[in-house]
Amino acid sequence: MKNGAKKPIYNYDFLDIVTIKNTNIFWKIIDNLSFKLVKLGKFYDKSISNNYIRETKIFDLSKSKNILHIGCGAYPISTIVLSNFTKANIVGIDINPKSVEKATEIIKEKGLGKKIQIKQGDGTSFPIESFDTIIVSSCSVPKSKILEHLFKSSKTNCKIILRERYGPSRLISSYIENYKDFVTIVDKIHNYAFPTLRWDSFYLVKK
Repeated sequence: MKNGAKKPIYNYDFLDIVTIKNTNIFWKIIDNLSFKLVKLGKFYDKSISNNYIRETKIFDLSKSKNILHIGCGAYPISTIVLSNFTKANIVGIDINPKSVEKATEIIKEKGLGKKIQIKQGDGTSFPIESFDTIIVSSCSVPKSKILEHLFKSSKTNCKIILRERYGPSRLISSYIENYKDFVTIVDKIHNYAFPTLRWDSFYLVKK
């Protein structure tokens, strides 16, 4: 931090912690079941994709050339959507080797191997200097350490799309205020796949 400022953290309360843990468990189960069950995978595509398509259009990601998705999961739906709406080279990373193996298989089955690479990686330390757009999954943790890495190491004018579960997302604006010398909030949209599953997407730009 500049000028000896105190390092900012996410001050999750008890409800935030429960919400995040339950959400991450839910997404992990859905990802793995969608990998195994073709019909569920198609339903997953249909129910979730519209939110990611909307995000891509509102945040104007179509001109991106190199995109990194942190926390792609076993069923990398975000990378698949992006491949349909951009000409970018896309890299999806996940810290779980089993998720990486399954995601790689899905990409191969869909014939997207030339546009999408799936790698095992940690969002707190993965090399990011070459990317002009970085998307952070709501399931990616620890969020504060991932953001600190992105805010300090991404290149100037890099777009950072930060997803966070509705509720805990209220912490982002105050958190970013501590990094106002590094990044600017450009826009924010609210997403919902089901009545009980909501999240916010923040569009940030690295200064």
